[in-house]
Amino acid sequence: MFTTQDEWDRGYTQGRRYRPLTDTERTLLATHLPPAAEALALDVGCGTGELAAHLASSGYTVDAVDWSETALAEARAHHGEAARWLRLDVEEDDGASLNADGYDLITLRFVAPFLTFRDRTLGTLGHRLRPGGALVLITPLAADTPAERRGIALTEDELARLQSRWAAAERHDADGLVFLVLRGPRQDEAAPHVVAQRTPSCARHGEEAASRREHHFHLMGRYYGQVESGRKTIEVRVATPEKAAVQVGDAIVFHDQDSDRELDAIVKRITPHASFEDLLSVEDPARIDPDGPREDLLVNLRGIYPPAKEALGALAFEFDHRPARPGQPMPMTPAQYVQTVPHHTVYGCLYVRDEHDRPVQLRSVYGSRLWQFPGGNLDAQGEDPLQTARRETVEETGLELGLEAPRLLLTHFLHAGPRMPLNKIGLIFDGGRLTPDQLRRIRLDPAEHDMWAVHDMAGWQKLMAPRTFARLDATERARHGEGPVYLITHA
Repeated sequence: MFTTQDEWDRGYTQGRRYRPLTDTERTLLATHLPPAAEALALDVGCGTGELAAHLASSGYTVDAVDWSETALAEARAHHGEAARWLRLDVEEDDGASLNADGYDLITLRFVAPFLTFRDRTLGTLGHRLRPGGALVLITPLAADTPAERRGIALTEDELARLQSRWAAAERHDADGLVFLVLRGPRQDEAAPHVVAQRTPSCARHGEEAASRREHHFHLMGRYYGQVESGRKTIEVRVATPEKAAVQVGDAIVFHDQDSDRELDAIVKRITPHASFEDLLSVEDPARIDPDGPREDLLVNLRGIYPPAKEALGALAFEFDHRPARPGQPMPMTPAQYVQTVPHHTVYGCLYVRDEHDRPVQLRSVYGSRLWQFPGGNLDAQGEDPLQTARRETVEETGLELGLEAPRLLLTHFLHAGPRMPLNKIGLIFDGGRLTPDQLRRIRLDPAEHDMWAVHDMAGWQKLMAPRTFARLDATERARHGEGPVYLITHA
């Protein structure tokens, strides 16, 4: 089960998909949620866009959101302008890009089980509905889902809790999926979150983290290590009054019994079970103890908790990798920190050749009269190295080059030395070939260079000092995929 944007991006890149939209789902949408004139729909967690495209084809104007840019890129490629494709974290972002007038239909297909703040998020989405609008959840049912995929499904208790927060609910079967139509979010459950939705996401996260209830769980060293490495994502406890008070969205602070280390996580899901045996028939053992034999897990749990404790019931706490606590204050201000680290200069250059791929360089009027690529140091506020390379090339040659995104050929680190007391970092981009006409139009700035020349590599080696030729040689070899893309030299 994915919990971070990188994991989702990687999953889509590797070709992982949920099951395609079925004819039954299409029929249920057409029967219970036909679009009126100028109806607006919002597809949350749109993935590669199949449902959003279907809604558009049935008559809705669609906004489709997902936090995976990889999925959105595929959706745009396959479905074009069927929807307005938006990169959005529906739980953390402020939603400013969404339609301010609301929506007639909001859909979440294979999304609800992944929401960290499910009640809050669905309540906020509910208040984006226009009068008479509906929110549709399409989700697997936990009882029908293999244990290793339990995280993508909802239990009957979780569905009942969701339905209790809405004035009306209709449930249908969609070839084994729950197709739930919700209308009328209850004001006492969801209204407070409308204000929270308008709070900037970074401030809201800090406020929530600061006010989040904390619960402290102590773990043996090997289990703490599993949590620390991100592999253990479910903790099993018995339903004592203390543990039964934990709610989704609270913080769990894990403590290592073998040291003073601790880490915090957000409770994503809490599922009660009658016994450890029942729990292990549903939950994925590899997420409870990634390193232990599956068959030993029940024995180990009962070795920790006697029968009287197990009789209280077992709780599965699934936790998120997002931080639950606000970050610690930095030990110094940014201005103070800058004074503690070595200073560097940064340059950007374009590597250009003639039509026969022979390098073109300019001869400096300063110092050692070095032969140089067009480019220079970042000395204009707000520029990045590529922008600097383009601007300096115009100033030094009169040519506009590298206008399309050129390939980065070499990252160069030049150690400080007698000639230059600062370290220097350079990015050298492929400026391409110059035509004979472009070569004829070169106009040097005499304040910086007095000559330009074209030579093959052997010719340049004769003209240049070894330490400066090393950069030219590394850049040319990198262009052919034969040399380093990172070069270290000394002044």
